Amino acid sequence: MFNKLKTRFEKFDLNWRRSLEPWEGREEQLISAAKHSFWIDHEFLRYCYHNRAQVAPGVFRANQPSPERITSWAKLGIKTIVNLRGQSNHGSYFLEAQKCSDLGINLINHPLYATRLANQDELLSLEQIFRSIEYPILLHCKSGADRAGLASVLYHLTILGTPFSLARKHLSFRYLHIKYARSGILDFMLDSYECDMQKTGIGFKSWLKTSYDPQELTQKYRG
Repeated sequence: MFNKLKTRFEKFDLNWRRSLEPWEGREEQLISAAKHSFWIDHEFLRYCYHNRAQVAPGVFRANQPSPERITSWAKLGIKTIVNLRGQSNHGSYFLEAQKCSDLGINLINHPLYATRLANQDELLSLEQIFRSIEYPILLHCKSGADRAGLASVLYHLTILGTPFSLARKHLSFRYLHIKYARSGILDFMLDSYECDMQKTGIGFKSWLKTSYDPQELTQKYRG
């Protein structure tokens, strides 16, 4: 019974998202996207709680922002939003892209993952994004816990050169990241780096280039 309900819901969601394409910003699309964002993408859970924090000077993190919150961020001077969920046909994405376009905010879509490891290029290219975009910036994923946490750690390690023990605190329960959930694979990756760093003194960027193997780490994590 549960599997049948899940399949029906997934089909319902897929058809809803397809109905938003091609996106033209028409009023009826905006209304439908807002409903999809609220009910299907869980905006109702983010309505009051934004999981907002400052990562570093000019760098902020949060969960998926609504159009109203993007307007508020713009008033605070945000020039670039890095969407760690990546481009999609979810209502929340169409609303975000539309509002950023309206306000002149640069929207960068760079997907990371909460429950699996990104590949080497996906992690290394994030540093290049950090070095090329206009600040202040906002980093966000869906909940602001896992992908936003990992990106915050990467910012501290690759841009600021923050000591590892301090940088990794940005991926923690303080921001609703749960180490013992499926997202714990992100902690395992950082733990693996810390182990190698303590043995050899290798820097994080060098480790990504020479030692990081997401498939091997995933196999070890899953036992």
